[in-house]
Parts: sequence; structure tokens; C-alpha cells
Amino acid sequence: MAGKQPFETVVEAHGAVVFRVCRAVLGPVDADDAWSETFLSAMKAYPALPADANVQAWLVTIAHRKAIDVTRAAARRAIPVAEYRRPPPPPLPTAATSISPPR
Repeated sequence: MAGKQPFETVVEAHGAVVFRVCRAVLGPVDADDAWSETFLSAMKAYPALPADANVQAWLVTIAHRKAIDVTRAAARRAIPVAEYRRPPPPPLPTAATSISPPR
């Protein structure tokens, strides 16, 4: 059984597929960041990956999860508004409209 390929070879062989997955989930703007995050995570886990593993399927799974993480993070970010205006306070009750306690 042959050993694993060097990680650089894995990036060259599967980088385009990973980018297509990221772009399909996120669109062209955020796909680059998800691609980078995918290969950073993969590089850390690659030494523990079995030599007979399906590397492309493994990378596609990581890419899909990283793209979902980017989507979730964007949903948690605050959306800036031009100006926040505090609503006016409710009117204070007057003597004529106040409710007197029961006797």
C-alpha cells in the first residue's frame, strides 16, 4: 500500500473542487475565505487521515461545513443602520386620565 501524498499535492489536486463547493454555498465574495479555512483545517487533520481515505470526499465535507460556518457567522453580525432614533417615551398620565385605586 502506498503512503499518503504530500499535502501540497492534495491542495493542487483538489483545490478547484473545494473552491466550487465554497462558491456554490456562499457565492463568489466569501468563497476565498472558506477555501482558505478548509485547507487550514485539513492541514491540521491530514496526518491522522488514513492512507486509504477518499481525500476529495473528506475535503468536500470540510469545505461544506466551513461554508456553513461563514453563513452562520454572517447571520450573527450586527447590521449597521444610518441612525438610531429612540422612540419617544409614553405620555405621562394626567389627573383627568389617571386611574384611582379601588376603595
